[in-house]
Amino acid sequence: MTTTDPVQLVRDAAESVRVFNHRTFPGGDRPGLVSAPEAYRVLGALTTLIERLPQSFEQIEQALNAHHRRGHVSADHGTPAQHIAAAGAALTQAEDHARDLAAALNRAWSATNPLGHTGPLRNHTADDA
Repeated sequence: MTTTDPVQLVRDAAESVRVFNHRTFPGGDRPGLVSAPEAYRVLGALTTLIERLPQSFEQIEQALNAHHRRGHVSADHGTPAQHIAAAGAALTQAEDHARDLAAALNRAWSATNPLGHTGPLRNHTADDA
C-alpha cells in the first residue's frame, strides 16, 4: 500500500538512500557500483532527487505561514512568528544549497557521460547488501 503521509514519504526516501549507501559500499575487490555507466545513471537519479528538494522546502515554509495566518501555531517560548521567520530563513538557505548541490551533481553527471566499461560485469547479489 502506498502511503500519503508526508512524513512517511520523506522517511521512505531517507531509507532508500540508506539502503543505496549500504548496497554500494565498496570493500575488498568490490568497487561498490557495477560500472562507470552505472555511476552515471546513479548521478542522474541523485540530481533529479536533489533538484526536487527546493520545492519541498518552499512548500514547508508556505505551510508554516498558512497555519500561522490561521492562528493555529503556538510556541513553547518566544513567539510563533519568530520561530516561523527563523525556519523560513533556514529553509530559503536550504533551497539555495540544494540548487548548488544539484548543479554540482549535474556537472559530475555530465563528466561521467562519456565513460564506458571495459571489464567484466557482475550483478548485484544478496551478498552485496
